Amino acid sequence: MPNSKTANEYNTQLSSITKNAAYAAFGILFMNIMAFLNNVIITRTLGADSYGLFVLVTNVFGFIALFPQLGFGPAIIRYVSNYIGKGENEKAKGTILFSSKLLLITSIVFLAISLLLSNWISEYLFDRPELTPLLNILLLSLPFSVIATVFFSALNGLKLIKYQIAASNIINPLVFFFLINIIFFMGYGLTGLVWVMVFMGVAMAGLSYYFLNIGYFKLNRKLDSIVEKQELLRFATPIYLNQFLNTAIRFAPIFIMGYFLSNTDIGIFNVGFRIAMLVSVSLGAFRLIFSPTISSLYANNKKPLISQLYKTVTKWIFTIALLTFCIIILFTEPILNIFGKEFTSGISVLLLLVFGELINAGVGLVGSIILMSGRSKVVLFNASINFITIVSLSYFLIPDYGIIGAALSYSITVVLLSIIRLIELYYFEKMHPFKFSYIKPLVAGIVAFVLTYFVVNGIDINQYIEMISGMLIFLLLFVFILWALKFDDDDKYIFSLISNKFMRHENDNKPH
Repeated sequence: MPNSKTANEYNTQLSSITKNAAYAAFGILFMNIMAFLNNVIITRTLGADSYGLFVLVTNVFGFIALFPQLGFGPAIIRYVSNYIGKGENEKAKGTILFSSKLLLITSIVFLAISLLLSNWISEYLFDRPELTPLLNILLLSLPFSVIATVFFSALNGLKLIKYQIAASNIINPLVFFFLINIIFFMGYGLTGLVWVMVFMGVAMAGLSYYFLNIGYFKLNRKLDSIVEKQELLRFATPIYLNQFLNTAIRFAPIFIMGYFLSNTDIGIFNVGFRIAMLVSVSLGAFRLIFSPTISSLYANNKKPLISQLYKTVTKWIFTIALLTFCIIILFTEPILNIFGKEFTSGISVLLLLVFGELINAGVGLVGSIILMSGRSKVVLFNASINFITIVSLSYFLIPDYGIIGAALSYSITVVLLSIIRLIELYYFEKMHPFKFSYIKPLVAGIVAFVLTYFVVNGIDINQYIEMISGMLIFLLLFVFILWALKFDDDDKYIFSLISNKFMRHENDNKPH
């Protein structure tokens, strides 16, 4: 049993994670709702073919943007949170300033190189000459996007989650929503949409700096900056390669589809992919605060506390992911139909993708723990396995099975990597995410799913009314069954934190 000091620290860290994850969860949920809405507007305006071309150009840009980042994103999060945890604020400030200056230079260099190669990429790699002008426009935002990555990583490392969420997850999708409606109303179509993407890159760089300035730089303007360049570069170098290899899971299917399949196929796959990512909303929400928390705890050699937090956080991640998974499975066709009739052919793709994402969420933030423990070589090994698996499967499955092959490639890779990471974590740290109460949300999900399935299939009404009412029925059943199975002490503590925060918010808003 943990002593009172350990228990108090556990509650303190769990409180911090919960409160910040609540900000993150709201922001990520809001961002995903807006992304869903924005994608509906884009797909219904452009159609599957032009939407597929848009997906291809943004993915090519995203891949190019990795080059000038030098792996500094995760490195900034780790070292800034580590230095703050040790009270070495001068090093935290120096890390941010050095990273921003270096990456500004590299981004300008890669902008010039990419503009020279854009025609070759478009015509020789993808046989799509129409891609060139779109890519050239989007590349103009490269330096701004890279700098925004530095500032957002710094906000994450400093645990200034509310600023990060406000900028990237709330303001960004809202502004994007208004701008795409304006440019589509004016008839600018795909080219106008790409210009909007350029504007958003510039805006996010400015906004992220603004929040970092008011949340950190202004408060530490007199603080000297110290940077340990060699240590930072030594850690970032394998992470740099790791980023390239890891992002293959996102880029490889799109690029190989771009070579073998049509724009329409790419568009249908991407819609399914974006919906499937909703299953991982909880994973992303907890990752934002969990990673810097784990880094600071490792800096103070508190592994038992990390293990305890990992189990509790993973159970919550899995519970939320399972809820989303079941809703998507129950209403796959009407959800896809929202984007347009031609996207309903991607039902099988969506089913395969959500299964992979559920397994990914079910093991929790295992990758973050391995990375924040400083095992960059292990992370690099995992990224290599990830790259080899996704590229090999995509190359062999996509030509014969089309977008089904792409979905299979993704899900198999995600599941395999999750298993490997679990084994590694237990081998190195003797940690795992499972406890007996983990089975409670699983039981609740299965029972609620079966009951909801029979209820919604027993009535004949409009599919969207059926979907909305079915979601409410499932949610009520899921929560009721969890309550009947009884919540753990950890769950009650988290609920009390959320309840107290809500009550304080209500009291603050009452007139005095």
